[in-house]
Amino acid sequence: MVGFFSRLLGRGNCPRTILDLDPSLGRVVDGVLEGCEYALAAGDGAVDLAVQLAKRHPHREILACEPKSELCYQARNRAGSAKNIYLHNTAPRQFLDLMETDKPYLMDKDVLVVLSAIGGGAERRFFEEISFVASTFAAAWLLVLGCRVPDRDDFSFHSQRGRECSLKNLAPHLSMVQHTIYIPGYQVASSKRRSVNGWCLAALGRNSVTPLPDEIVGLVIKPS
Repeated sequence: MVGFFSRLLGRGNCPRTILDLDPSLGRVVDGVLEGCEYALAAGDGAVDLAVQLAKRHPHREILACEPKSELCYQARNRAGSAKNIYLHNTAPRQFLDLMETDKPYLMDKDVLVVLSAIGGGAERRFFEEISFVASTFAAAWLLVLGCRVPDRDDFSFHSQRGRECSLKNLAPHLSMVQHTIYIPGYQVASSKRRSVNGWCLAALGRNSVTPLPDEIVGLVIKPS
């Protein structure tokens, strides 16, 4: 079954990603990634998102995973001759473990980590992935896709193994590290209501006190 993001209507052979559906989030991601050296993506649609980011940010190294061989192969073809993208045919947690063992230098770099709460199958342990990122990366910007936005019903959200992806349920998994949480500060167009996934951005470790890029200040707020 094709992933959620891949099912979205695309242009030609390029599936639409969450950044196409939510351009304001695209601006947030672009702004954060400008201050990072690397981006990692895991969860449903991660490889399609990685292809998009690699083309938008040719001077950043983009890594992502997809457990389904066919989808991973298709994304590699779409990446074409891009030299800054690395796609791994593996599950999210195995991908994160691989980053720790094969690319340990990433653990101390400024890294954008995108984890989608969507998909992954019955064996996935999404909240363990959150804990891993929080406890292992010294300066990550953790973007959680599919998160419930407090007091907002214009964004959709998802659950993993019966647990809602929400700030309340994420909190215990971020508690071991200093962090600052941001959520959308913009409105969703009525035509896209509930079709746009909610999200939260956690600035972890030393980035918890890093000022936001000027271009995204008006797009995010701290939850009350």
